[in-house]
Amino acid sequence: VRFFVQLEDRTGDFTITVRQKKAPIAAARFLELVTSGFFNGCSFFRVVPGFVVQFGLNGNFTRQREWDARGSLRDESHIENPDWNMRGTIAFAATGPGTRGTQVFVNYDDNQPLDVKGMVAFGRVVDGMDVLSSVYSGYRERPKQTLIRARGDSYLHSEFPRLSYIIRAQQVAFVE
Repeated sequence: VRFFVQLEDRTGDFTITVRQKKAPIAAARFLELVTSGFFNGCSFFRVVPGFVVQFGLNGNFTRQREWDARGSLRDESHIENPDWNMRGTIAFAATGPGTRGTQVFVNYDDNQPLDVKGMVAFGRVVDGMDVLSSVYSGYRERPKQTLIRARGDSYLHSEFPRLSYIIRAQQVAFVE
């Protein structure tokens, strides 16, 4: 999957290889989000240097509610040889069992403690990690997820004008 990104002063892109055998439930949901255009226009609303960059709350709150209504993903179970949360891997964010929805994060560093919290890596950045490292990080964790859900892009644009955004995401190849 290739992501085209608007940074502060330029555009860039990064590519993720989705590894369905590593986490089939997460991989299927992620690809569905990509092909539906869900990530188009999404901000990188949580950027913690040395830890993670997070996205997956749509600034169109109607669209976000539609996806929320689909419910959370089941937890992955019995995965042989799972990937751990190392630099460049992507996983769904979770706050506990059965809470994965639309938010994903890419690990900026090796974050093995996330493995025991149910955050199963389902893919890896294979090109463009430098672009992800250039995402604006000055707001860190200040954008509030509840306000993104309630007010969408109007909140983000008015309160956090320097955020980096996904212009579009597209599936570029499918390999079994």
